[in-house]
Amino acid sequence: MPTTTCQTNSGVLRFKRTLCLLLTVSHFVCAFPVRSASSDKVPPGDKHNQANSLTSSKIDRTKPGQDQQTLLLEVTINTRKLADIIRVEILADGRLVLPVDAWHEARLRPAGEKLALPDSKQGYTLDAVPGLQYKLDTGKLALDINAPAEAFEASGFDDGRGGEAPPNKAPPGFYFNYNLTGIRSADSSLSYGAILEGVVFNSMGSLVAKGVMRGDDNQHELIRTDTYWQTDLPSSMETLVLGDTIGSGGAWSRPVRFGGIRWARNFALRPGYFSFPLPSISGSAALPSTIDVLINNQRQQSQSVNTGPFALNNIPVATGAGEVNLVLRDLLGVETLVTQSYYTSPRLLAAGLSDFSFEAGLLRENYGSQSFDYSSVFAAGTWRQGLNDALTGEARLELQQHRQAAGIEIAGLLGHFAVARAAAAYSGAGDEQGGHYILGLERRSIVSAGSLQWEYFDRGYTQFGASSNETRPRDRFTAGYGMSLFLGASVGVSYLSQSSWNGDRFELASANLGVSLPWNMYLNAYASKQLDEDKGWSGGLNLSLPLGSQRTVSASSNRDSDGRIINALQASQSVSQGPGLGWRLRVSDDSSQQLQAGGTLNTNYGQLNVDANQGKEGTSLRLGANGSVGWLRGLPFATRNIGQGSFAVVKVGEIEDVPVYRSNQISASTNSSGMALVPNLLPYQQNKITIDPGELPFDTEIKGVKEMALPYARSGILVEFPVRRSHNALVVLHQPNGKPVPGGARVTVTPNGMTFIVAKRGQVYLTDLESDNRIAVQWPDGHCDLAITLPADGQPEPRIGPLTCGNPR
Repeated sequence: MPTTTCQTNSGVLRFKRTLCLLLTVSHFVCAFPVRSASSDKVPPGDKHNQANSLTSSKIDRTKPGQDQQTLLLEVTINTRKLADIIRVEILADGRLVLPVDAWHEARLRPAGEKLALPDSKQGYTLDAVPGLQYKLDTGKLALDINAPAEAFEASGFDDGRGGEAPPNKAPPGFYFNYNLTGIRSADSSLSYGAILEGVVFNSMGSLVAKGVMRGDDNQHELIRTDTYWQTDLPSSMETLVLGDTIGSGGAWSRPVRFGGIRWARNFALRPGYFSFPLPSISGSAALPSTIDVLINNQRQQSQSVNTGPFALNNIPVATGAGEVNLVLRDLLGVETLVTQSYYTSPRLLAAGLSDFSFEAGLLRENYGSQSFDYSSVFAAGTWRQGLNDALTGEARLELQQHRQAAGIEIAGLLGHFAVARAAAAYSGAGDEQGGHYILGLERRSIVSAGSLQWEYFDRGYTQFGASSNETRPRDRFTAGYGMSLFLGASVGVSYLSQSSWNGDRFELASANLGVSLPWNMYLNAYASKQLDEDKGWSGGLNLSLPLGSQRTVSASSNRDSDGRIINALQASQSVSQGPGLGWRLRVSDDSSQQLQAGGTLNTNYGQLNVDANQGKEGTSLRLGANGSVGWLRGLPFATRNIGQGSFAVVKVGEIEDVPVYRSNQISASTNSSGMALVPNLLPYQQNKITIDPGELPFDTEIKGVKEMALPYARSGILVEFPVRRSHNALVVLHQPNGKPVPGGARVTVTPNGMTFIVAKRGQVYLTDLESDNRIAVQWPDGHCDLAITLPADGQPEPRIGPLTCGNPR
C-alpha cells in the first residue's frame, strides 16, 4: 500500500488530512506530491489536455505510467465553491475525474466517456469538456475550475400563461334580476317595460330564465327570451350550455341564436391567461448573475440565474409589436444587454393550444318578439389549432337539411411586423352554390394600430342562418389606422366600402383627433363623410374637463348629415360603487331636448333612476328601478343588480352595522345577524373584501380582516371573517365573612371550560362569557359554585359583584 503523508498546518487541513488517513486505512490512496512539475508535457493529439496544461500546476503529468491517485479537495467552479469536499481521481495519464454527483452539484454537462471509480461510483474527466481550464493545488487541497458558459446545464424560467386559481365552489342559492322602466311622454301617454331574469345556482352550474315585459295604454305582453343551463369548467377552460344560446361564427361565418347544446373552449374562465404565443429570450452567464427583463423599456421582473445558458419562456407582454430587453449583470458588475423584437396577436394560438366550439340544435327566429319560434335543425363545429408559435389554423363545418358549408382559415406572423390571415369557405343550398373569401392584414404597436380586410361573396353563397329575403353581400373592404402623436395627441382614420348583389353600394370615410390639454382637459374632434350618392357628412367637437374623481363638465357641438348643428353643455357626477348619489344636467339648442336632468341613487337594496326631458312638445318623464333579490346560506337579500356577475354573502360574527369594503370602497353594512351582501364581484378573479378593525366593537376578537373571494359567474359565495364578539366581565368575590376571596384562587367557567386566577381584592377578569354562566371557585380553605348572568343592557365589560362565595372546607 502506498505511503500517505498528511501535514496539519491548520484546523481545516487537519480535518482533511484525518479524512485522508481514514481513507488510506480503507485501501484508498491519498497522495500529496511535494514537487511541482517544471514543465507540463501533454500526450500528442490530446487538445483538451493542451488547454488544461496552461493552468494545471503541482501535479507531474510527464509520467504516463504513474499510479492512479485519489485526492479529497475543495472544488471551486467559476468562483462558486461546492458545498462538500469532493473526491477527485487522477488517472495514470494525468487526467482528472470528478464523480457524477459533483458534476450534478456543479451543474456541468456530462462530457466524454463515463468512467468507473474505485469506490464503485462513476465519473467524467474534466479534460473532456471543450474550453474548460483548471488549476490543482495539492498543498492547499484545492481545485479551481474555470468553465465556459456552454459547459453548464441550461436554466429555464417559465412565467406560464397566467390565469387565476380555480374558483370557490358555490353553495345552493338563487336570485332574481329586474330592470323596470315607466315613461310618461310629452303627450301624457304612459308606457312601461321590464327586463326580468331568474337564476338558480349550485356547485354544478346555473339555471337561467330570461324574459321581457312591455306595454302601454293599449296592449301588454310578456316574451320569453332565453332559458338555459350553463356549466363552466375553469380547470379545462370549457363551457357547456343546454338551451338557448349564441353560437360561434368562426373566421368566415357568423354567430346565430339557437336552442340546443353548445360545448366550447372559454378562455375567459381564466382571466389573465395568455392564449396567444408569448416571446422567449435566452442568454448565458459565465458567473452567477442577476437579470432584469424590460418590456418596451419598462422593467417587468428581476431574478438571479446560475452559471451557464438560461432561457426565459412565456414572458407576459401586451399584444402587438414590441421589444424585450434582457440586462445581465454578473458578480463583477459587468452588464450585458440582449435585445429581441416580438409580435403577438390574439388571432394566434400558442403552439399546441386549441380552441373549439361544437353546436347543435334548432335555429332561433324572431328573438325578442316571439317566445318559441324555432326553425331548421343544424349542427356546426369550429376547431382552431396553434400549429406553431407563428401559424394558427382553423376549420369549420356547418350542416343543415338544405344547406351545407365548410371552410378554413390560416393566420400567421409576417416576421415581427404584422399578422396576415386568409380564409375560404364554400356553401351549397340546393341549386345555389358559391364561395366566401377573406384576406386580412393587421399591425399593432405601442404607438399605432392598423388593419386591412377584403371579403368577397359569390352570388350563390348563402350565409348561415340567412332569411329568404335577406340581401346578399357581394364585396366588403375595410381599412383603419390610428396612431399616437406628440404631447398626448392621437389620430385615427377609417374607410368602409361594401356592395350587394342587388346593386347597392355604401362607402364611408371617417377621421378623429384627440388632444390632451392642460388641467386634464381633453378635446375630441371627429368627421365622417359618405362617398356614395348621398354625399352627406357629419362631424363634431367635444371638450371635457374633470372636476375631481367623479364630476365632469363638457361642451359639444355636432353636425348631422342633414346639416343641422346642435350645441350642448353638460355637467355630471357619476354614482359611487357603493351607496351614493349621481346626477346629470344637460342644456342644448336642440328644440326637442332643450333641458335634460336626471339622477341615480344607489342603495344597499337596489338602484333608482329618474330622468326628465323638456322640449318644444312638452315634458317627458322616465322612472326606473333595477336590482336583485335572492337567497344564499340563510340570508334573504335585496341588492343592486347582479346581472351576469357574482356576489358574496359576508358574515362578520354577529356584529351589526360593520361597513364591508370591496377593493377599498364601502360596498355594504352588516345587518342584525352580522351578514351583508356584496354585489358586483368579478367572476373568476380575486376580489378583495375587507373590514376595518377600527370600526369593530372594542370587545371583538379579530383573527383576520381581509379575505379574497374567487366566485363563479352567475352565482354567489360565502365569505366569513374570523371575527367574534367576546363578552367579558370583572367579577368581585367575597367570602361569607366579608373578606375578599384570597388571591391565587382558581375560577373555572362553565360552559367554556376556561380557568382564571383571582387577583387582589377578590377580583377576577372573565372572558368569552355566555349570557348565563356558572363558575366554580377553589382555594386552600374553601370553595363555592355561583351563577353569573351578564346584564341585559349589553354593557361591553360590566363589573359584577361583590358576590358572596362561601362553603369553607
